[in-house]
Amino acid sequence: MSTHREYALIAILATIAVVGVVPAFAQWQNLNSGGLNAAPSEATPIPITVSTDKAVYDHNSIVVVSGHVRNPYPGQQVTLRVSDPTGNIVQVTQLTLDNNGDFGTKINTASPLWTKGGVYTIFAQYGNPQGTSAKVQFMIPGGGATSCDPNQIAAKLNDELYCIPYSIDGGTVLSGTLSVASKTLTVNIQANNDGQITLNIPRSVLDSKNGINDQSFIVLVDGEQKDTFTETTTSDTRTVIIPFVAGAGKIEIIGTQIVPEFGPIAALVLAIAIISIIAVSAKTGLRFMPKY
Repeated sequence: MSTHREYALIAILATIAVVGVVPAFAQWQNLNSGGLNAAPSEATPIPITVSTDKAVYDHNSIVVVSGHVRNPYPGQQVTLRVSDPTGNIVQVTQLTLDNNGDFGTKINTASPLWTKGGVYTIFAQYGNPQGTSAKVQFMIPGGGATSCDPNQIAAKLNDELYCIPYSIDGGTVLSGTLSVASKTLTVNIQANNDGQITLNIPRSVLDSKNGINDQSFIVLVDGEQKDTFTETTTSDTRTVIIPFVAGAGKIEIIGTQIVPEFGPIAALVLAIAIISIIAVSAKTGLRFMPKY
């Protein structure tokens, strides 16, 4: 009987040697010395990262955004979307990566769309909508008229507030309002002496055009039309200098275009549409011109 057991043991050992079966204890030692069950030596890199230079800003700040994409594809871009505390998108932009996969930009919070106080979120999207993404958040405290700097008029329109830079001699600015119906910026002042007010009005808030060409604002002081004011323009701003006499109380600037019927919102929608079209055409090879 013992002889048969010895033969059986020899047969088992021979099978192990031929087939290459490893005893269970040997497998356990191999896996736990750096095999499949071993913990990774370092954390897996994140495909995309995004960050800001600070955690808190005001309504007249520059947000420095930076990020990195691991193993980027040639020609691909990063899309940044910024949303306000209520979830409304206030800015969209596309950024090109450098040779190291890094990207960056600067965002100005003085835009008329950035009026709300609270937590803003930057979403960084790389590739198609199912691609990799990351986000970072920052705070802009305040709300209401306190959102504007002392040298800015807090012009209210319904529940929104727009900050318009100004300077004044001979009086004090009390308040400001915007009217969609009349396309008017109204500034209430207390004029102790003869003086003048200078308003740097963003075109995204109030503009005056005849077709695609600029035309002069209409200016009223206490209901009386004035022609003695001066205007200078840039691509983004119209600067108006309006004189007034002691005792004046209300200045009205009337244009042809006013938020929210145009400007940043329309431009934002257009930007999103263009970015979507570019992304789809790059992915599918869609052509918009006939091929000859």
